[in-house]
Amino acid sequence: MPTYRAYQLDARRRILSASWVEAANDEQAKEKAAEDLCQDEIPAVELWQASRLVDQIECRDGEEKD
Repeated sequence: MPTYRAYQLDARRRILSASWVEAANDEQAKEKAAEDLCQDEIPAVELWQASRLVDQIECRDGEEKD
């Protein structure tokens, strides 16, 4: 199963914390990262697989913004 690295970012897009995410594919990794890491006071989460930026998830009120 592929491993991804997810970074919680502050309002200035600086890294606050990092977490490993295991998922079968990019879509599942994005869903897991948004669900687990979008929290109050966390405006965004970056999701990486090795040196490839998979997505930058914009969070709002603890959930992924559509």
